[in-house]
Amino acid sequence: MATPKFGEEANAAVDDPTLDEEDVEHEEVENVSINLYYYHVNCECFSAWNGRELKKFSKAIEKVRCYKPNTLKVTGSLCEMHKNKPKKPRFVRPDGVSKDVPFYEIKVDQSNKCRIHGFFVGSVFYLVWLDRSHECFNG
Repeated sequence: MATPKFGEEANAAVDDPTLDEEDVEHEEVENVSINLYYYHVNCECFSAWNGRELKKFSKAIEKVRCYKPNTLKVTGSLCEMHKNKPKKPRFVRPDGVSKDVPFYEIKVDQSNKCRIHGFFVGSVFYLVWLDRSHECFNG
């Protein structure tokens, strides 16, 4: 496994920050990890979540990390691909991420109300939006 790069060293390794569909089709060899690089704090902040919800978030992350991406993507009780555009305007796709890149929602709690949304590149899930009250897709 390659040593992760951080800071300027990591940024120097990225020639083109634009992601398209070809970039997300990598061979999966590792379990899912979560990355906050594209996280939109203006959509919803972790500080809006209460302690119980944050514990559920942590447990969901632990659970997600046990899956390979392709297995997680077909586990409907935990993860589903977006079928439509978000219903609320605050859920904005990050600049540089092509409209061809599929987004997924991961269910944080048993009631399926709290969710996180993002996309996969290889085995990395880029968390983009927090969705405490299931407002991105509410039915």
